[in-house]
Amino acid sequence: MQEMPWELNSDLSKDRLIAIASIIANKRGDVIELHDEIRLKDTPRGLGMRCYECCRAEIIYTAESKIWSWLSILTPEGRFTFRIDNTPVRFSRNDPESLPNKKLITSFETHKQMDLFDKDYPYARIRWFIVFDTHFKNPADAVYCVGYTEANEILCQWQIPLEDKVTLISGVNAPLSQPVDVPPAPIKLKYQPPKTGSIGDES
Repeated sequence: MQEMPWELNSDLSKDRLIAIASIIANKRGDVIELHDEIRLKDTPRGLGMRCYECCRAEIIYTAESKIWSWLSILTPEGRFTFRIDNTPVRFSRNDPESLPNKKLITSFETHKQMDLFDKDYPYARIRWFIVFDTHFKNPADAVYCVGYTEANEILCQWQIPLEDKVTLISGVNAPLSQPVDVPPAPIKLKYQPPKTGSIGDES
């Protein structure tokens, strides 16, 4: 049985992974709602690029807002990489089993971060991704936290549960002045075609 991400790396706790995945899923839903193939002649490639860029900007905004002390940006451009505590993480829309090799190439900053880890730590070189295995018009059919070895093999794959956990977006580990009941923010899943769209167009 595969170990869970937090069993291999304590930075990648369940609540943190759910919180980040929820940000991406909700932002994808916002962008997909604006997709207009008729009036604007939108394309799958254009939608993929907008989804990626808007999600990237949302993660940067959240990191800069200091809502979560554990979230920071490691590589803002190029191979965009954020950091959960000390662990570099990227995101992609793809099939976790066939993530393109070019996506598994780490940024210079990630290499430096990995070099800071204990050389005797057996999992120091894992490349961590949040992978959206979903049709391009759906925000989140299935979302995984996946750890890839240096040989591009999957060492760890955990499906992130979003449906009942999106309220964590309001603040994981953030101190509140008083208890507040927040109703669940639904993931927008209005369009549900068969999963036949091209996945390779999105960064």
